[in-house]
Amino acid sequence: MIIVGVKDAKIRKDIFYLKHPFQILNADLIATKKHIIHAINQAKSKKPITNSFWMEILVRASAQRQISNAIKIIGVNPEKEKSNVCIVCEDKETLNKLINMIGGVVDDSVLELTQSKMENIIRAYNIKGLSYDYNNKDELIKRICEKISIIEVM
Repeated sequence: MIIVGVKDAKIRKDIFYLKHPFQILNADLIATKKHIIHAINQAKSKKPITNSFWMEILVRASAQRQISNAIKIIGVNPEKEKSNVCIVCEDKETLNKLINMIGGVVDDSVLELTQSKMENIIRAYNIKGLSYDYNNKDELIKRICEKISIIEVM
């Protein structure tokens, strides 16, 4: 599985109609590759919530059971001029096709946590009892993974 960050991508609506297997997520709300790896592992090992493995990654990564809520939280917005995104796909051919469509620069640093990104993640995922202090980044990743793990019981 390939997980890549892309900085300053321009998302066009036609990307959602590609027949290639992939998922593209808002990197500004991803708490490192660990977040996505955990979502992928949960998508592979738990009872599916959706009919598609790639949509399953979206709902798991968002810690939501409803696809519409998942899209609101961690989906990409084709209306934005430029976005930082996370691409999840199976092979280089798909990755190259996606990058050619969206432009931007492959840059995994958009998946790493920053102070302002932590604040946005804490709000978006409704994480209680955790300060925005950058020293809490490991705890934030842990809490996101916990939220992903418990969506079956919600």
